[in-house]
Amino acid sequence: MSKGFIGFFIFLLIVSCNKADEPTQGFEPNLLGSWSKTYEQEQGIIINNYTFNVNSTFKRRIEWFGFNGAPKTELTESSEYTGTFEVEGDSLFFRNLEGQGGFNSKFWIKNNVLHLEYITYPADAPVLTQIKYEKID
Repeated sequence: MSKGFIGFFIFLLIVSCNKADEPTQGFEPNLLGSWSKTYEQEQGIIINNYTFNVNSTFKRRIEWFGFNGAPKTELTESSEYTGTFEVEGDSLFFRNLEGQGGFNSKFWIKNNVLHLEYITYPADAPVLTQIKYEKID
């Protein structure tokens, strides 16, 4: 073998070892951080937040303000769950750690807005749905 070939082989080995330390599949740096969507309704306000972490975990927190006759500034209920996420191309896969299944969505980020596009299944037929979350940190 020539010294050039051996040198090239060592270079490839070093590059591939360095790449193994970096997240590849299941990771999107621009997705990291917190995202929020606020729904204002007559009865109250719903705030839906996602936080995506570098270890491919996420937390989703939903807060309801002003429901059941309370002022819209009063937290009346909340729920939270955690899971893992994976990115493959333009697809985002959520897996719930509490064993309640998962959620798959197409996604893109533009101007600090996270767009999720997925199929919902109401009683009569599937519906293409899109939700936008604003970056909050």
